[in-house]
Amino acid sequence: MTVSIPPKSDISKTDTNDNETCCTNKNVSSTNHTESLLDTTMYDFDNEEKTKEAKPELDNKIEKQNQCSTTMMRLYNLNEAPKHLQHNIFILTGYRGILNTKLCIESIFWWTNETMNIWSHIFGFLLFVGLTIYDLLLLKLHASFLDKLCVAMLLLCFQACMALSAIYHTFSCRSEHDCNYFLSLDLFGIALTLLAIYMSGIYYAFWCHQGLLSFYMITITVIFGFAMILQYPKLNINANLKMIVFVIWAAYGVVPTLHWAILMGGFGNPLVATLIPRVAGMYAISGAAFLIYLTKVPERFCAGKFDYLGHSHQWWHIFVVFALYYWHNTGIMYAEYRMNHACATMLRLDF
Repeated sequence: MTVSIPPKSDISKTDTNDNETCCTNKNVSSTNHTESLLDTTMYDFDNEEKTKEAKPELDNKIEKQNQCSTTMMRLYNLNEAPKHLQHNIFILTGYRGILNTKLCIESIFWWTNETMNIWSHIFGFLLFVGLTIYDLLLLKLHASFLDKLCVAMLLLCFQACMALSAIYHTFSCRSEHDCNYFLSLDLFGIALTLLAIYMSGIYYAFWCHQGLLSFYMITITVIFGFAMILQYPKLNINANLKMIVFVIWAAYGVVPTLHWAILMGGFGNPLVATLIPRVAGMYAISGAAFLIYLTKVPERFCAGKFDYLGHSHQWWHIFVVFALYYWHNTGIMYAEYRMNHACATMLRLDF
């Protein structure tokens, strides 16, 4: 069997159709494949050389990134921590550095001096979500829609307070600006909670006295508005002044409480005898929490011993959760009483 190889000129003539091949086209061009192969080889060789040269630089970059990540994830002593995080001079270790959003979220699961602050109010948030579901769906209270709305709004405000507090403690290390911003949200949550406590208390206390009910509702709303104006970041109001406003607002609650007790006939009334101690208990719990917060006890007497567990801000959080839970139970107690007792004017007999 013989194979004939046509002349090169014939190949050029026969390959002039529209179907191009890998080596030819309509405009036949001569390609030196040896040179092309050499060029390709040289190109690959050059790339390999460049890759070898770039590899140390790439390794250095990766190493620097790893070092940066490790640095961001480490904890700092008091004198090393960012200035805006040095709130408590008696907590000496466990501070986070400046973190990005991702690491802020991850730091929820680190063991730092903020861990218990975050998780105590995550627990509080879940507690009040559970109570909302229980009160509205499972608790067999034959209350009116308005009563149920009052309970729901109270618990939603409690949830907001818990959530905003946890968010503040999570993201306070992102930057000083973010710290101040989230602190304002945290204080807003506290104000919202105070408003909810007052509104629920006034709603049940003066439900038979619509004029007084309206008066006290307007009063506490005005105070709430003033407290919110102070939170506006551009006003740059001192944090201590903001706290004083909250203390005055909390103390104002004594006024409608005493007014209600006198209106109901004093301790001779069984309802007053039952609920006044509950209100006093609420003030006692809140007062103890605020005293611990101000005095920074116990870490004041053992600096560095309570950095991660047991310092004053953690106790403040625990007391706040307990106080709100205590008030919720007081509200349910009053709601049950209201369902079984009508206003005195409704019980009046006509002769």
